[in-house]
Amino acid sequence: MPLYHPMKRYLLLLLMLLSYSTFATPSQLQSLLEPITIGESNQIVNTPIISAKLLNHIYQVRQYQPLWSDKAYAGTMLDVIKSADDEGLAKEDYHYQQLVELYAELNSSNWENDLQSSSFELLLSDGIISYAVHMLNGKINPGMLGKTWNYDETHLDFDTTLKKLEQHIQNHTVAAAITGLAPKIAIYPELKRQLAHYRELAAKYPFSEIPYTEVIKPGMTSPSLQAIATRLSQLGYLEERPTLTASTTSPDNTVASENTTALSYDKTLVDAVKQFQFQHSLNNDGVIGAGTMAALNVPYSRLADQIRINLERARWLSADLSANYLIVNLAGYELMLFRDNALSWRTDIIIGKINAKTPLFKSKLKYVVVNPTWTVPRSISSEIINHLRKDPGYLEQKNFSVVDAAGKPVDASGIDWSTTTRKNFPYWFVQGPGKTNSLGEVKFIFPNQYAIYLHDTPGKSLFDQTERAFSHGCIRVKDPLVLADKLLSANANWSNAALQEKLATGKTENLFLDEPLDILIMYWTVAIKDGNLKFYNDVYKRDPVLIDALNRPAALSVMAQDDMVNTLEE
Repeated sequence: MPLYHPMKRYLLLLLMLLSYSTFATPSQLQSLLEPITIGESNQIVNTPIISAKLLNHIYQVRQYQPLWSDKAYAGTMLDVIKSADDEGLAKEDYHYQQLVELYAELNSSNWENDLQSSSFELLLSDGIISYAVHMLNGKINPGMLGKTWNYDETHLDFDTTLKKLEQHIQNHTVAAAITGLAPKIAIYPELKRQLAHYRELAAKYPFSEIPYTEVIKPGMTSPSLQAIATRLSQLGYLEERPTLTASTTSPDNTVASENTTALSYDKTLVDAVKQFQFQHSLNNDGVIGAGTMAALNVPYSRLADQIRINLERARWLSADLSANYLIVNLAGYELMLFRDNALSWRTDIIIGKINAKTPLFKSKLKYVVVNPTWTVPRSISSEIINHLRKDPGYLEQKNFSVVDAAGKPVDASGIDWSTTTRKNFPYWFVQGPGKTNSLGEVKFIFPNQYAIYLHDTPGKSLFDQTERAFSHGCIRVKDPLVLADKLLSANANWSNAALQEKLATGKTENLFLDEPLDILIMYWTVAIKDGNLKFYNDVYKRDPVLIDALNRPAALSVMAQDDMVNTLEE
């Protein structure tokens, strides 16, 4: 008996050690990483590594000791990686299939294959690390998609990151840690839910194009209405209707034949079409024309991809959100004011034309200009010159003056407008404050190299248009005085009457915000508006490039974490 209890304890300890034993050896790990260390390869067992430099750093610091000693817990990471699909990313970017196969083979061989177990260790670390970084900053470096992009990336301290990773593995909290890296902006979880919904639709319903033969107006009949009603039912805009066989009637209202004919476009279906049109940024008049039919014929899988694109765009904001900020969504033609991380107010905007696209960047909104003047950019001064060729009185009518580079007035009566061009015109046109001023009553300044700002406009009728890409690049605001008052109301000693008093003077004045406000100019073609999913037209045609980049294998992309590692190395 005296020997029994110590032996029993020994056997139990041995079983525990075997359960948590290291299944990858330092020598094999170092051997597999050696080609990466010397820059001759970025692959492990013919699999491209996504975060090669970061992976190499981790194991060098750890002297090639494995991270994943608990085999059972390592197996649960396969489900964590699989969840990347739910985020609009792709599990295959993180070696999912290779890991599943390796894990099955290792379990069947009792983890006796050193090469396989070490390969599993490295591919799992690379997959988890890369997935985490993509959740934090996005898979695609947005700087690749536009030169104006200046948003911050979250740069991680290497030592701190490694310690946190080790702690999460030890505490079995890796899954929660990765979930916690998702953007905190309210749109993200709802877009994620809608992605699952549209993928379910794509899997559940075969999709075929509904022929477009004519414009269908309320009260009309059409053979396409049954298919349209079915599609709207699938999308949730219409309660499911039974499939009907329509019939014609004789003058005495008896059924004349059982041949299939057109169905009537009744009020219930019209209301569903209007809702669909509104949520797809169409004129919601209930008329089914070419645009509405084209939107109805977008496959559910493509709508899911559009949501994926905008989940990625939301991830780009992870390092740039403070509690209070403005988001300008160019594709949605809207401006949103957030206070304490919640949407406080929104209004419509007009953005740059296709040949004068408003750039994407961030800045700090610092002051409001009341009764602004407008110095006409040289790039569009030819428009004023053309007016003057036809009407010499145009300057006076529109309150323009001509000034030299020092801002001194020039006598415009001595200028021959018939021979003047933008290139040989040495002066500047300046429009004085007033109701005819192209900037309206207020403008909002956030310093940037593109001379972009928010401003009022006398051309209010353009806000009635669904598509509003009309400006030369600056952003026109539908309710600028409301915006000005909301921004300035955070200032000490500001009153509701103060803005009107300033405007009434007719004098140009800069009103500075006590606390400059972050302004983020973004481009979201899917958003949540009034609690509903809304699809916007890709006016600047930015979506195709981004979905191509998202679908490209991660190892072939320029990775955000590579920049992070380069920073650490410097």
